[in-house]
Amino acid sequence: MSRIFLPLLLVILFCGVACNYVTYTPRSSKNKQKEKPSIVLYERIIDFRIENNSWPVSKEDFISKGRKYSEVLKGFPYTTLLFKIKDSNHMVFTYMDHVKDVENFKQTEKIDLNSYQGTVKFFKENNRFIWKIN
Repeated sequence: MSRIFLPLLLVILFCGVACNYVTYTPRSSKNKQKEKPSIVLYERIIDFRIENNSWPVSKEDFISKGRKYSEVLKGFPYTTLLFKIKDSNHMVFTYMDHVKDVENFKQTEKIDLNSYQGTVKFFKENNRFIWKIN
């Protein structure tokens, strides 16, 4: 009984304090999957690394290196892209601020705990660059 009561109590307390600032929009895994970036984008990031001998440092850096990089971001629904370079063989790519989440925030002025966002790790394994979605 206490296993159920304690989490319920925490949710009630959290909601009483934080509901003015946060919201939770239920989203199915199918909807979240549809909003993820195309696999082609991840392959273009690897192409960028191989052709330029470095990871992109920003969205502007990425699209400035050629048409094949800028085309993959046409219609891209995320407004924030972060490239966190660990070293020449490791990078973490984070995408966030989906246009739907931004519009929702403008209307409600609340942060959505279930927003569309994600992280992809890029690394070298067996002399090949590969990626893994987290």
